[in-house]
Amino acid sequence: MSEKVDKGARKGAGNKSLFSLRSINPALPRNKKFVQTVLYGSGSCLSLGVALSVGISPAFAMDLLVRMGLFGVVFFTCLGYFFHKVVQIYGEHRKYENHPGPTRENFFSGNYYTMRRAQSKQELFVLLGQWCDECGDTFVFWRYELPKFFTSSPDVIRSMLTDISMFKKHEKIPNRTLFGQRITGTSSFLTVVGGHTWAAKRKVMSPYFTKIHLAEMFDVCRDYIERGMEKQMESVKLGETEVDTVHFYGELFQFFIGALGFDLDGDYVSKHAHEHNRIMQLILKWIPLQFGTYKQLLEMRFDPEVNETIKGIDMFRRRGLHILEYKQKELEEKGENPHDIVHHILRANKNLSQGDPTEFLMDDIMTIFLVIDNMGKTLSTVFTRLMREPVIYAKLVEEIRKADVSSLQNMDKTMRYTEMVLLEILRLHPTLMRGIRITTRPTTVDGVYLPSESMIFFGQLVLHQHPKYWKNPTEFIPERWESGSKDIVPFTYLPFVAGPRVCMGKHMAMLTMKLSIYYTLKNHNIRPPAGQEKEMAWDYRFTIVRPNKGFHTVFEPLAA
Repeated sequence: MSEKVDKGARKGAGNKSLFSLRSINPALPRNKKFVQTVLYGSGSCLSLGVALSVGISPAFAMDLLVRMGLFGVVFFTCLGYFFHKVVQIYGEHRKYENHPGPTRENFFSGNYYTMRRAQSKQELFVLLGQWCDECGDTFVFWRYELPKFFTSSPDVIRSMLTDISMFKKHEKIPNRTLFGQRITGTSSFLTVVGGHTWAAKRKVMSPYFTKIHLAEMFDVCRDYIERGMEKQMESVKLGETEVDTVHFYGELFQFFIGALGFDLDGDYVSKHAHEHNRIMQLILKWIPLQFGTYKQLLEMRFDPEVNETIKGIDMFRRRGLHILEYKQKELEEKGENPHDIVHHILRANKNLSQGDPTEFLMDDIMTIFLVIDNMGKTLSTVFTRLMREPVIYAKLVEEIRKADVSSLQNMDKTMRYTEMVLLEILRLHPTLMRGIRITTRPTTVDGVYLPSESMIFFGQLVLHQHPKYWKNPTEFIPERWESGSKDIVPFTYLPFVAGPRVCMGKHMAMLTMKLSIYYTLKNHNIRPPAGQEKEMAWDYRFTIVRPNKGFHTVFEPLAA
């Protein structure tokens, strides 16, 4: 009889609601009982909160929750989250409703999908330039519910780059890790955000890159570039081989930095220049993509090339560890060599109170391997344009064939037009396309209020081609640099950024790129492959600009 009653009771309870689940049962295992208790407790709190916020009777909400069981918990949790997001987004929109900015595409995504479409067409900076024209030099745009700021105002950019008490560097830059594999970490002389570590490292590293020191090292730099060019040309058949200039000059600079800074026995690093460049191109290909959608990230993680890249990074760091061990021993036995960049790195990290010192030293080594590739990308762009600018090409070649590279001073005097070409290339095709800073406290810039921890961008591609600051901004005119930079509005030309964080290696970059152009055109002519005479395009989707059309060249022997 009692069994029938129990069955009937259970049946009656089961008929109470289609979604009913049994209440918390003492017979359940302890872990399931705990989970159920937490779920019901959370649901109860959320239901009460929602009820009070929208005017529903709390008693009614609790009764509904009991009737709906676990389904009710999930429902009220989702409903509570939805209301929370709506209120949060509405509050943010109200906060910035009087700020200039483009119209949001919709309430939830803001301008995100508009920008994604532009990015996929490589027109993001065109879009940002249009918004500058429509909304003013500084404006707010929306990435989902998050307000971001963009500026093309030289005065605002001056503050961003020089006032380190008001603006700090963005911490989450893409070259720090790849799926957990450390690349440059967070404390290299490039990626460290600020404070004592940044100041200490920069103080020690900067003297290595001054023009005075480079003048002393000029003969060594010249000889390594010449040797590197000879090595690169060994596999080139004049008049036949279609040379990929991205890889050709990337490999040249991996050889150069290996020979100049890292070689232990004459060719320990430089003999691996081809392998290093291949891995470096993979790193630079994949690290920006890890900031894509979840679907893209999942596809990336199972791509064999990504796994190869991670192995390559590990190889770089192990090879760098061997370099550090050798150089540390050399430093202790022979004393510091001012021309040895690794000695500077060891000294820069010597008295810093941080974690594993070996890891931080390796971050600096990896940073040098990475940034040296920027020169290779710029040279690829130089020759991509020169092959299709016959008047400029002829003028440059005439200068090169008369140039004197016996010293840094003589090279600067006799290769003035070459420098003008490089400056114009860096204006139209800057290696770095944008900069980011974070506000450290609330401030108002250009009439726009920025709360603390706001993210504000500037774009070199917008600044360098802004008609307000440049005459014929989209045309390739090296002659605009005849009088140097005295006619340039300050903080509108930023290939090496500016302020306290200006690129330390800018003088070395210009020196080595001029030498590379010299040794390319001194003994050869160049032309585009047949059928590619007019092809020319650049990849602007990621942080580092590189040509993606027209970057192959054919080396020709000089006419007899």
